Amino acid sequence: MKNLFKFSFFIILLSGCDQGLEPVGTEPVDEEGEIHAQITYVGEWPDENQIYDLRFVAMRFIPESISDFLRLTEMEISNHLNIHVDQEKVILEEVHNDTFFYSGVAWQFSNNIFDWRVVGLYEGNGGEFTVRGDIVEIDIVVDFDNLPDFPP
Repeated sequence: MKNLFKFSFFIILLSGCDQGLEPVGTEPVDEEGEIHAQITYVGEWPDENQIYDLRFVAMRFIPESISDFLRLTEMEISNHLNIHVDQEKVILEEVHNDTFFYSGVAWQFSNNIFDWRVVGLYEGNGGEFTVRGDIVEIDIVVDFDNLPDFPP
C-alpha cells in the first residue's frame, strides 16, 4: 500500500508539470526582433552632390571617435535612406537581441569612406533601447540646420 501511494504521488507530480525546470510564468523570448525607426527631416537638405550615402545605424556601444564606425559587427545598419523627403520609416528585421546605446542617422558627405557625420540621434530613454524578440519603435529627428555634436 505504501508503494502504491508513492507511485500515485509520482504520477500526479509528473502530470502536473509540462515545462521542465522553467520558472512558472516565463515566456520564451525569440532570439531576434525588429527595430522600426521613424525618421523626420527638418531644415535645409544639403546639395545632392554632397550626399554620398545616408543610413540609419543602431550601435551596441557609444562611439568615441569616427574610427568607431569601423566596429561593424557591433552595429545594425540599414540600406540607403531616401533623400529630400520629409519622413521615412526604416525597418531592420532579424536584429539579434541586445541593448543599443547610440542610434541615429549617419551621412557620408564625400567619396572618402571615412567622411561620415551623425545628423540625427535617437534621444528617448537617454538614447538607449533593448531588443528582446520584439518590435522596438523609435523616433529620430534629423535637423540639417542644427546637427548633433560628435563624439557625444
